[in-house]
Amino acid sequence: MGRMFINQLKVGGKVDEVFLLKSREVRSYGNGKLYIQAQLADKTGTIVAVMWDVDSTQIESFGTDGFLRVQGQIKEYKNKLQLDIKSFSRELIPPSLEELLPSSERDVGELRKELEEIVDSVKDPHLSELLRSFLADEDISRGLRSCPASIMYHHAYLGGLLDHTVCVTKLAMKVADHYRPLLDRDLLVTGMILHDIGKLRELSHQGGFQYTDQGRLVGHIVTGVLMVEEKAATIKDFPAELLDLLRHIILSHHGDADTNSPRTPMTAEALAVHYLDNLDAKLQGFSRVVAEDRDPDSHWTGFHKMFGTMLYKGTKKP
Repeated sequence: MGRMFINQLKVGGKVDEVFLLKSREVRSYGNGKLYIQAQLADKTGTIVAVMWDVDSTQIESFGTDGFLRVQGQIKEYKNKLQLDIKSFSRELIPPSLEELLPSSERDVGELRKELEEIVDSVKDPHLSELLRSFLADEDISRGLRSCPASIMYHHAYLGGLLDHTVCVTKLAMKVADHYRPLLDRDLLVTGMILHDIGKLRELSHQGGFQYTDQGRLVGHIVTGVLMVEEKAATIKDFPAELLDLLRHIILSHHGDADTNSPRTPMTAEALAVHYLDNLDAKLQGFSRVVAEDRDPDSHWTGFHKMFGTMLYKGTKKP
């Protein structure tokens, strides 16, 4: 018998499955008694879970992240499903990350092939060699197959970084053709492919989507610049100005200081990377927020931090 996913759970049903622990709070009730309220997840969604009358040993064992095997029953609380936990155990190695973490709807092998075809179209010899050195790196290649593009806001799924990279680079190719000769196509494409490359070292998915120590201390923007410098240093006579232009694209792709960008875009290619990156992130985020909204009777989602507002879902079609 296969796994029971969160989107298949019904009131009264019994549960004995491994979940990703996304958050946990310890609260008090009654006469000083304690309970755990947690948010558990698999690839299909999340569910609130509670465990009553816990002691300090259970709280410590429960942890704050990672994977849990949970036994319990589904109940209803305030018109929403809730999992009442009877017992649990830590799972150091989950049965399948693909069952617990959302994945790209597109085949990562096909995405990788598309990326290779795009790289083949780059004519500048130095940029071409730089991109090929990234694709030939086994650690980078392995990371691209699984790394998310963010932990919650956009493309937050296995293979999300590769999906995002291919999408924005294909957009960049169209924009480069439209604004020729203002935009240097090879520089724009290279900058687009590498703008988020530092996320391979910033983000981890082994215990759920989270930041690495390097990600918190350095961040993907500076890390991406360092990764490009590492590869460029192995290429004979890599032009200094070209390297500066690539550095600038990565350093400025968030736009301004309010969005943690070390530099504001000051070249045409950097401007294009910034706006195309933001466009793809926002539209993918919009799609996800609307799809995951839990009120089918409302034309609007709830307030969402990424957009600073509610989003209009539209009216139901007859």
